[in-house]
Amino acid sequence: MTVKNEENIDVLKDEVQALRKQMESLAKAVEKNASGKAAAMTAGLEEEIDKYQKMAADKLQKALNAGSDGVENISDRIRQNPLGSLLLAFGAGYVISRFFRQDR
Repeated sequence: MTVKNEENIDVLKDEVQALRKQMESLAKAVEKNASGKAAAMTAGLEEEIDKYQKMAADKLQKALNAGSDGVENISDRIRQNPLGSLLLAFGAGYVISRFFRQDR
């Protein structure tokens, strides 16, 4: 009976060893699959980030161009009518100072 128990223990050890190898193989396969998916997700996110960075840069450039055009337009109008521009600026300053005056 001891011999049979020893044989059963040896068979059991072999089965446990085989199960251990299968679990290691499964763990490696899962790790490989997960790292592949992570790499694919990272690449996808990098593409999205690049896309949004380009969109933001384009919008910023358009805003800068519009602001520059507005400044040039105002400068041209001031050059065409300097006296009217001066009177307009003085009037706006006077109205604002009256509005913020504290003694009334």
